[in-house]
Amino acid sequence: MNKDIIVLIGLVLVVFVLALLNLTTGVVKIPFSDIFDVLTGGSVENESWSYIIENRFNRSIVGIVAGGGLAVAGLLLQVFFRNPLAGPGVLGVTSGASLGVALIILGGITLEGIAGGLGLFTAGVIGAFLVLLLLLFISRYVKNQITLLVVGLMLGYFVSALLNVLFLFADQSETREYVIWGLGSFSGLKNLEMIGFVLVVGISSFGAVLMAKGLNGLALGQEYAKSLGINIRTLRVGVIVVTSVIAAIVTVFCGPISFIGIAVPQLIRLISTSKNHAFLIPLCFVGGSVLGISSDLLVRLSANSLPLNTVTAMIGAPIIIWTIIKLNKSFAKI
Repeated sequence: MNKDIIVLIGLVLVVFVLALLNLTTGVVKIPFSDIFDVLTGGSVENESWSYIIENRFNRSIVGIVAGGGLAVAGLLLQVFFRNPLAGPGVLGVTSGASLGVALIILGGITLEGIAGGLGLFTAGVIGAFLVLLLLLFISRYVKNQITLLVVGLMLGYFVSALLNVLFLFADQSETREYVIWGLGSFSGLKNLEMIGFVLVVGISSFGAVLMAKGLNGLALGQEYAKSLGINIRTLRVGVIVVTSVIAAIVTVFCGPISFIGIAVPQLIRLISTSKNHAFLIPLCFVGGSVLGISSDLLVRLSANSLPLNTVTAMIGAPIIIWTIIKLNKSFAKI
């Protein structure tokens, strides 16, 4: 446990350093003293810097929280489905949220305004929720982990087919808006939107921590969890709600961010010795924050020419390949 605490503190420090770099680096070089003045409510000589600093601060916070939330959602799904390759993207949860967003955007409602944002969030939650319910129903009849993954991938392909149909009826501006949104970005959230985003992801992640005891038992098998008095049905509802809300709000405001939800829990299991999810969940959140803010930093260092999903894929794909190789070695020993 002492080692895990050191790892947690180290990751928090890494997040802090990366956030500072994200604030200070960019096309416009701003002295750290001016950044500190703006963040503490002061003023600077160049008024345009205040807007730039606020924009960088907001996208840094969104990157930290979105990465953390996706990592927590991935951990919950991996434990619940007992599959190390489970995640919001692979199991089709993100695709469900994307379909809900597409129905709004391609239906003519833009991302501007509170009503539009609320409609997008609601549609995203419903889409993610329905996909998870469908997966839970199928999992009753499909016990093999790999087969369930394939089912999730097929759901993703099915959603892509529905999106192609929607594109046929959308005009050019709506299609362009959806394509840009699909590339992923942590920028664009205003102060009130950012506060709401942080609160929703934060409360959902705290709800995951409250399910830690049930997840600890479930990690050892469903029958073992039942013998400990854990209500599997209540736990199932909790996992569905938390993962649906996190996947939906991140997808709505940041786009369908890939790989973070799968890669981070694998890395955390590699560096952590703890099996207690009351500790693993915060550790995953901070680990996801590191990946989220570092990905955004790389995007900004490329002068925003690299899409966010390209960066997360470059980092996350090798980790997932390593996981698959590790799984195959485990099966070969059986």
